[in-house]
Amino acid sequence: MHTLKKLSEDALCHWLSWLRDRPQDKIPDAGRVWKFLQPAAALLMNVATRCSYDSQPYVTQIFLPMLVSKGRLHITPHNLKEVLLYFMENKPECENNESSMKQVKVEDVECSEHYLSFLPFLGNLKNLSVLVIGSVVNDDLLSVLGINCPLLQIIDSRDDTGNMVSDVGIAYLSQCRKLKHVYFSAFADGYDAISEQLGFSGRGVALLLLLPEIKNVICSEYLLRDALHFLYQARYQRQTLRVRCMLLDHLEVSYSTIQILPILCPELEVVALRVDSGKERGIGNSLSSLVNLRILIMTMESGIKLRDTLVTGYGHQLSFLYITTYILDSENIILLSHSCPQLKTLVLRMYSFGFDGVAISDLKKPLFPSVEKLELRQNISVRLFKYLSTQMMNIQEVHCGWATIHNIEDALKVVMKAGAWQQVEYLALPMTCEISFDLTVELVSSLPNLKHLVVMVQRSNEGALQQYIRQSAPGLRWCYYPEVSPSTSGCLSHDVWTTAT
Repeated sequence: MHTLKKLSEDALCHWLSWLRDRPQDKIPDAGRVWKFLQPAAALLMNVATRCSYDSQPYVTQIFLPMLVSKGRLHITPHNLKEVLLYFMENKPECENNESSMKQVKVEDVECSEHYLSFLPFLGNLKNLSVLVIGSVVNDDLLSVLGINCPLLQIIDSRDDTGNMVSDVGIAYLSQCRKLKHVYFSAFADGYDAISEQLGFSGRGVALLLLLPEIKNVICSEYLLRDALHFLYQARYQRQTLRVRCMLLDHLEVSYSTIQILPILCPELEVVALRVDSGKERGIGNSLSSLVNLRILIMTMESGIKLRDTLVTGYGHQLSFLYITTYILDSENIILLSHSCPQLKTLVLRMYSFGFDGVAISDLKKPLFPSVEKLELRQNISVRLFKYLSTQMMNIQEVHCGWATIHNIEDALKVVMKAGAWQQVEYLALPMTCEISFDLTVELVSSLPNLKHLVVMVQRSNEGALQQYIRQSAPGLRWCYYPEVSPSTSGCLSHDVWTTAT
């Protein structure tokens, strides 16, 4: 047993894989294996995940006592039978365990022959607080949740490709008074009277927005728009909503909807919107009225300038700014830098490669002194890349994996010559181009704090780069693909399951 305590996760995973692949008549009882593993209890949650218990019925059997006690379970067609059987055989124990099943992820269970037992099982999870479900999201499911799961706080069905929810299901779901986050799929659309297609409406979404602890509801933008207008017109006694996030970046959401936000949703911290030509100042005034605004995602029509959005009125509040636009000039960049003194994360997505690059020599202070994370996406001018890289002195993360930047190698040489990126710990270079081995080595050697590098090199140089990193930068992690970025993390993350606690 003392030896088992000293085993690594890798060794335990290897042993369990060997055990699982043995002939059926030679596989030991799952309960015996679980008892044998007890001395390594601290490692077992990670071991279960690494062994893909959700796709291995035998591995699920081994770890179910721990998964239930931890209150976190991933259910698929592969292990649904084992889960149902365990709960049937241990029902009193599961019901008496306060932590029992607070977080559940469900995938493709309709493919299982045991699917008919799934909803009754779900209805027994009285302490359920997080449900991530990628299929079979319909009125029946939401009714079961509304009737039986009063502690539900998060439901995420963004991976569901069906369209089987109506306002009836939404009404049942709204009985979960503890709900904070609701995420619907883009396929969950409004009711179509012509085709008699099932769907829900803005009035249904309004029921969710009225919940006392709700922070955000993610669904089709036009449904949110309809919900806001319905609630605004029906506002009795000047009631306001507690919602903190409103993602309305869509062509079908007009300026009139943005005007409603400060009146109906004064506590908003996160807003995504479009800025149409001629409406810049009105939108700027609305944003300035949101005193808790911290995160802004803004798409600007061609020809709109940042100055016209009155950024000086709300920029001082922002910690995160994501701008999508056609063209930027140095005047806009300098204005942003001066207007957003508390900004920590800046994301720029460009439709064109336009940037004037003038007035660089006129700068008296570094750009964005508070910004720690910079992300550049889509079509980025090499002049803009050099401009930002050499003038942002305190940057710690540079994310360009999803950008197209021409002449990137010449730009990297300019960055190194300027002595920039000295604080950078995470660097993701564009995946659209290969960087030479010599330049990659020079770049790594010039960045003393670099811990994570995403770069494409020629296949023939991969081994040499790995060897160089092992010998000269052993603390550096190198990969080909950017795993995270500011625009896909935090409140913009699509991975509720990983971040749920």
